[in-house]
Amino acid sequence: MTETTRALAGKAIVITGSGGGLGAAYARHAAALGAAVLINDIDPEAAERTALSIVNTGGKAAACAGDISSWRFAETLMDACQDFFGALHGLVNNAGILRPAKIEDVAELDLRRMFEVNVLGTAACTQAAVRRLRAQGHGGSIVNVASGSHAGDIALGLYGATKGAVASLTYGWAMELRGSDIRLNAVSPLAETAMAAQNASLLELQSASREVKYHTLPAAEINAPVVSFLLSDLSRAIHGQIVRIAGRQLSYLTHPTIAQPVMEGEWNFENVVDAFAGTLSKAQRKLGLSVEELDGFGRP
Repeated sequence: MTETTRALAGKAIVITGSGGGLGAAYARHAAALGAAVLINDIDPEAAERTALSIVNTGGKAAACAGDISSWRFAETLMDACQDFFGALHGLVNNAGILRPAKIEDVAELDLRRMFEVNVLGTAACTQAAVRRLRAQGHGGSIVNVASGSHAGDIALGLYGATKGAVASLTYGWAMELRGSDIRLNAVSPLAETAMAAQNASLLELQSASREVKYHTLPAAEINAPVVSFLLSDLSRAIHGQIVRIAGRQLSYLTHPTIAQPVMEGEWNFENVVDAFAGTLSKAQRKLGLSVEELDGFGRP
């Protein structure tokens, strides 16, 4: 067997929200590359089904059901991986929920629950994993799940806000982990899943309102090789990045940057008016997910 076909051999990986959809696809792919995978889902039966499907095809997996938005359960989940497999090497913060709503239709409970799962759950599991990876001394890899929706989208303002928070956690905590043997990255996947079906009626409207358009969504399995790569030692040079997977396209989402041109001066009210009228009004950023144009040397 080649290095790539067993790239995750000996690794013990926790994947949250892996009872179905993208999480299950990540789990099956990682197991096929030799990983022992701890399947987490809030639905115990779904978690058991995914684990059994891996075991039945010769892989190694176990299930640990529970709600990752509980800080205490996040600790329990990482302990369970060590108990089942003797170690922890990686974490995929995949668990998330989506509640599409336009401004006037936002429900407080939906917003609170999205932040509990998408943000608090990611933060809790990451903290619990980092503590154990440091204690074990062999390093590891954490993969968050962000979304292009954090750039803005119709009826996805709340969801995008949670994924923007995940992106910020990725940037900030990657800086704290820089120089250690723990890598922290994120993916921005695209797939036809049960969660995506909640947004299906809005897809055409959303695509018509931004530069990047999706009229159909790829299968969940298309995203899995990128996650497995980021979990493997082959990605040891990749840190603090958000990798976008959109069918046949593979790219980075850019970190927030200061946009040119930068105006300098004494900013009294009149000078502010002149700056916008003369220069900045022509340099407004596009709304929604867009593509950055690069020169021949790969520079923006």
